[in-house]
Parts: sequence; structure tokens; C-alpha cells
Amino acid sequence: MRDYVICIDASVDLDRKFIEDNHVVIIPMKYELGETERLMENRLSDQELLDFYNAMRAGEMTHTSQITPYFYQQVFRREAAKGHDILYLSLSSGLSSTYSSALTAAEEIEEEFDGLKIEVVDTLAATGGMGLLLMMAVRAREKGTALSDNAQALRDMAGKVCHWFLVDDLQYLRRGGRISAATAVAGAVLNIKPILKICDDGTLISVAKKRGLSKASQFLTDCYKGAVDKSISDDVIIAHADNLSEAEAVRDRVLSINPEANVQICGLGPVIGAHTGPGMLAVIHWGNRNFV
Repeated sequence: MRDYVICIDASVDLDRKFIEDNHVVIIPMKYELGETERLMENRLSDQELLDFYNAMRAGEMTHTSQITPYFYQQVFRREAAKGHDILYLSLSSGLSSTYSSALTAAEEIEEEFDGLKIEVVDTLAATGGMGLLLMMAVRAREKGTALSDNAQALRDMAGKVCHWFLVDDLQYLRRGGRISAATAVAGAVLNIKPILKICDDGTLISVAKKRGLSKASQFLTDCYKGAVDKSISDDVIIAHADNLSEAEAVRDRVLSINPEANVQICGLGPVIGAHTGPGMLAVIHWGNRNFV
């Protein structure tokens, strides 16, 4: 059985040490802050994330751009030349075209290298949800799970990753065209915090609205309590966009519900943060993503 390398989009939110220790290959992604285009090749440091969100608060505009098949071809070709098969985990196809771009690239690179196998997995997830699947993939590889079996298990489990998150400032959803300007203004006046989730098809929808950060944050914890399936895993990722104090409060409530939970707090990277804005908070775990 050939060795295989695990690749994942730079939009993943997970402890950087885990990524480096397990030799996970990050597929870089582009984002713009103000007039500057940047290439995110690894997780940003806490200070870099703080600078990013402070710039957004100061009015800097942010954008992201799609990675082309050619870009994936370069990464896949480099790994194939080393004799590696490839397991690639993409950002949800419901949120980005990275999955389709990677499929196109994989087909062409497989034709270049005899015997090469590339498995492209649509995670139907984002941020820490991709992190949960990455941890599962790495653990399976450590146990000797073959490439195709690992990929199929990830596809089977993708629908059991739950993402519950709140958005603190509606203006960023307005900029992305997800809500109207009138809704954003009304929400700001009433201090409304929308609660969103990722659906079975990997798209994003709003599931509730809470008045004030405290009630919205508590709702995330309630979702965890009602939806968690501890028989799959106790791993929990709390992702935040410069909202550490509230993330820690949610962690404490999660641990009161499940003392065995393995909770990891991660700063939200700019690829997703560019669309949600500062203050975003997410609880991501294994369970029933259709609880609400």
C-alpha cells in the first residue's frame, strides 16, 4: 500500500501544531484586506488574526477569491512527484468552488502519473468542521486505513458535523448579499444576533435570532447539548473572530454539559472571517446537524 499525504484548504481552523506534527499539506487560499491581496499558506498567528479583525473594525474592506484548478495541479503534482498518493479535504461545495476545482485538477494529475490515486472529499463543512474531519482522517491513517477507505469514511461522516454559530455585526452579512441593508440596520438597532448553521448540502442558513450576545451565545450551547453524539467523538472546536472571552464562556458551559469533551478554542481564519466579520462565534462538534 502506497503512502498518502493529507491535504486540506487553508480555511481549516485547528491547532497549528497538530497540522505541522502530522505533516498535513495546506492548500493556500487568497484573501484581500484593503487594497492588498494576501496568500494564506498556513494558519495565522493570534496577533495576525487580531490585526485582521481590527482592520475590519476600522473599515477596511475584505474579499476572498477562488483557487483555480491550475493552482491545485501545482500542489498535487509536487506531492505526486514525491511518490505520494493524496487525500484532499475541501471546503464545502455549498460555500465555495474549491471542490470542483480540485476534482478537475485531480483528474489531470492522475493522468500524468502512473498508478497515482487522488481522493477528493467534499467536507460539507467549514472552519472547525473541517478540523474535526481532518483529525479523523489523520487518526485513521495512523491506524493503517487505506486511502480509499479513509476517504469513504470521511464522506459518510461529513453529515454528522454540526456547526452552530452567531454573527455579531450584521453589516458583514449585508456586504456579502446574504441580508438586506434594511435588515442589517434594524438588527443593529435591536441588537439582534442571527444564529446560522451549515445544512446537509453544505450551504449556510439562518436558524434563529437572539437579542443580545449573551442569549445568542447560550443558544449555541443549547444546540450542543441537544445535538451532540458523544458516541462518535468528544472533540469540540470553538471558533471565534476576536471574541475570546465569549469563546471561553461557551467552553466552560460545554464542559459543564460534557466533562469529557475535548474542547479546542481556535481563532477564525480570514477566509471565512472576511464574510462573517469580527465577533463571530461557533460551536462545532459531532452529532445531529438537523437538531434545529
